[in-house]
Amino acid sequence: RRRMAMFERAIHSQGNHGRTWNGYAAYNPAMVVKMLDIFRVVHNYIDTRKDGKEVTTPAMRLGLAKAPIEYKTILYFSGKR
Repeated sequence: RRRMAMFERAIHSQGNHGRTWNGYAAYNPAMVVKMLDIFRVVHNYIDTRKDGKEVTTPAMRLGLAKAPIEYKTILYFSGKR
């Protein structure tokens, strides 16, 4: 939740008698779904972590990818081969 401001928990303050306020909340729930889809792709295929001597992604560890993917490959995806 801390990596994306939209998904943080609401703020409690002393002066509003137990009510909460979330200034970063998404106004449209459909945007939350889109943000989670983008985050999932970036986390699984782009963000790398060093395992011993190798740099891997979660998709590589599961055998779904051979190497980390670049942002431009995903942003400019056309679906044609």
